[in-house]
Amino acid sequence: MTENNYAEQQQLNQPQIALPNATAVLVLGIISILLCCCYGGGLVTSIIALVLASKDTNRYVANPAMYTQGSYSNLKAGKICAIIALVLSLMTIAFYAWFIMAIGIENLGDPEATREALEGMFK
Repeated sequence: MTENNYAEQQQLNQPQIALPNATAVLVLGIISILLCCCYGGGLVTSIIALVLASKDTNRYVANPAMYTQGSYSNLKAGKICAIIALVLSLMTIAFYAWFIMAIGIENLGDPEATREALEGMFK
């Protein structure tokens, strides 16, 4: 038996473990979807989830026999949730920026002036 075959056999005999951050990525991905309309809260959590997912993906690619398939599936689902939340958060921030530019920063403190500015935009 060659040294490479022996190392592969030893890896096959080892019990598989879960990826360390798979659950955290999934939870952060779900939370980031919930927070995507909260002034950038989803942006922060989705970026954290994507960084953790990148690290665990590299671990899995380096040694897939060491980790469970279920934890890798959780990692992929969390990564997808984080990407969706990142896009929604960026769209929300862009909408808020447009709204402030359209209404004017001086009108935001006065509800009557905001209402008049909105009525003027849609007439």
